Amino acid sequence: SILLSSAQMMEEIIEEEPAESKKEEEVEAKEGEEVKKEEEKVEKKKKTKKTFLEFTQTRPLDWTKAELDAAFEKEVAMANIDRVFKETADMRNELESYIYDMRDKIISENQLKAFATDEERSAFSDSLEKTENWLYEDGFDAVKKVYAEKVAALKVLGSPIEMRQRESKSRPNAVAVLQRTVEKFQSWLNTSTGEEQYSHITEEEFKKCHDSCDASSSWMYDMMDKQGSVAANQDPVVTTAEINAKTNELTKAISPIMHKPKPKPKPEEKKEPEEKAAEGAEPMETDEAAKKPAEETEPMETESTA
Repeated sequence: SILLSSAQMMEEIIEEEPAESKKEEEVEAKEGEEVKKEEEKVEKKKKTKKTFLEFTQTRPLDWTKAELDAAFEKEVAMANIDRVFKETADMRNELESYIYDMRDKIISENQLKAFATDEERSAFSDSLEKTENWLYEDGFDAVKKVYAEKVAALKVLGSPIEMRQRESKSRPNAVAVLQRTVEKFQSWLNTSTGEEQYSHITEEEFKKCHDSCDASSSWMYDMMDKQGSVAANQDPVVTTAEINAKTNELTKAISPIMHKPKPKPKPEEKKEPEEKAAEGAEPMETDEAAKKPAEETEPMETESTA
């Protein structure tokens, strides 16, 4: 079979001499009277033109279905090998990076040293050193699962220490947010009582808001007192997540009451003017009351005179 990479079309193009050169030769022939007139043969030039062609090539498929299936399975197997190799290398790099990172942080005053007891720091450092030695000796060609187990074993010792450091950094801001939230609602409660725009809020609702603020404030100061008596290398009494949850709880309890819309006033019923009612009643009284008495009294007077 022939495999083509490209295709070209070759064309020969004949070009004649320019018309100006023909006229000059005719003029020279006429000037010479003795020169015989001969037919001029125009020399023609040949030029080759190349054109690239688009083409498609079809070849009969010689593989059977069984051969195609076998080739596909082989390709999938090779892809799995590459995937496992990459995942194993990534896990080995994760283990190595964790060892290097924690080995320096656990002895640094600005990092994790203050958040671990002497026993924890000693056990963690020993475990890091042993794992590092294993990694470059027997464990260099280990499988992914073994590397993952080594990482997990180290994090059992290191994660609690990291958590204490993380909580120590995030807790002050969480407490400040809760305190500002309590103060905001307390300020609103102190100024909203008696105002017209909050007249639709009931006493029970105001009481609920006061109770929620007092409970959140008491809880916050109680937790801060307990946390203040705990060393940095001990687990915190209250976490940042718990403080944030308390802030959200307080907001959900008071904000709907604080932003409760005032009910719209009921529309007044339209009353007809009294003058129109009076005008409609006067003709009825004059027609019936004025005529009938006159008709009834006159016959009574005539009978009495007779």
